[in-house]
Amino acid sequence: MVADWRNDRLQRFNYDGELLQVIGKSGNGPGELNRPSGVAIDSHGDIYVADRNNHRVVMFNPRGMYIESFRGDATLNERGIRKLMTNLDMVRIRENVVNLDDEKRFKNPTSVTIGPDGSILMVDSGRYRIQVYKKLCRELSPGEIDPHDIHMDPELT
Repeated sequence: MVADWRNDRLQRFNYDGELLQVIGKSGNGPGELNRPSGVAIDSHGDIYVADRNNHRVVMFNPRGMYIESFRGDATLNERGIRKLMTNLDMVRIRENVVNLDDEKRFKNPTSVTIGPDGSILMVDSGRYRIQVYKKLCRELSPGEIDPHDIHMDPELT
């Protein structure tokens, strides 16, 4: 996976250098990028991008579909609400909160990596710091939730 800085996108190649997938496009909306400068993939295949000029980290699923954005000490999606995510192995719940404290927001994130424990490490060059995040997800036990609705990623069917 390559962060294509000049074209505001990610490109996935196979070992022979053949282009397999293009993720993202230029802009500042959900799933759009403005000078991506770093990329990491976690053990679930989720993709994290240091979206430098949008001052955030953008997260995509393994198929390249937008999931959410991190803007600092807060986790945001387009609605700022709790989000139910699925993959083929388990159901995960992610809590999203809105934090308006400007000092805690990213300013020119340049690199992102995934630690051995699954934590997300982000270099925020504009604020001269490294921030560490743990994914707020866990496996659900039977009977732990009372579901009323479910949605499926059409790409997974």
